Amino acid sequence: MPASPAPHPARAPEPSVLPAPGREAGEYGGGERVPLAQQLAKGTAREPIELHVEGVAEVLMRRIALPVGGATGWHYHPGDLLAVVEQGELTHTDAHGRTHRYGPGDAFLEPRGSEHVHEGRNTGGDEVVLHVTYLNPSAGPLAVPVG
Repeated sequence: MPASPAPHPARAPEPSVLPAPGREAGEYGGGERVPLAQQLAKGTAREPIELHVEGVAEVLMRRIALPVGGATGWHYHPGDLLAVVEQGELTHTDAHGRTHRYGPGDAFLEPRGSEHVHEGRNTGGDEVVLHVTYLNPSAGPLAVPVG
């Protein structure tokens, strides 16, 4: 009896991406095969932002949720990171005691290096949700705990 042919692997479904709020689906032109963008987060930085990368960098994007009353612990980052607050209130304190509060729509930079030790705390009544882009030295840790 001849062997039956191997079944074809199931085809992955086509991704369904909606246009970003406030954007037209055809922002890249018309037709069926153009990209559609979905906005994940948008924020405004109150201070100038300078990013610096030496050599090869790993670029990583994460959604981070911090529960009410939660804290990150004291740490620093080997690479720069840029964060946008989607929801909640984050209190950011550095090793010099300077405190900043960030809420929905705020964007901020956490500079790289052990001279930029800090802690983030959820001091509000809702979960904090951050969208964070890391520019990290290749294959290094994203954060280094201190203390």
